[in-house]
Amino acid sequence: MASLTVPYTQLDEGVERLLAQAGPHYVLFVADPDPATGVSWCPDCVRCGPAAKRVAADRGAALLEVLVGPRAVWKDPRHPLRGDPLRLGGVPDLMRWGPQGAGARMGTALEKAASPAEAVAAVAKFMIDNP
Repeated sequence: MASLTVPYTQLDEGVERLLAQAGPHYVLFVADPDPATGVSWCPDCVRCGPAAKRVAADRGAALLEVLVGPRAVWKDPRHPLRGDPLRLGGVPDLMRWGPQGAGARMGTALEKAASPAEAVAAVAKFMIDNP
């Protein structure tokens, strides 16, 4: 399956494209790359994002990567993804997605993975538990 990437402002369009692919469907929320370095400003995203992409690809799942914005934008408590209906508390986060919207989510389990190997194991378990 292909992996798609959109900014948070295009979440609805990205989900539409995601759901047009064969499932299962997952949405990964991560921080934008820092323009000065090209690397995400979020160390948890750097550690765990590639693991989520790898597991999704290995399992034949469709994955939408949503960039939540630069650090200052994401840290604003009024960020649109922090409110209803998602109530996203942190990044990275991975959610199972269906026609009715967000389903199961990893929450802090993904960002707490201490290494890329732990992130791979956590994502694999989540995808097995939430096919």
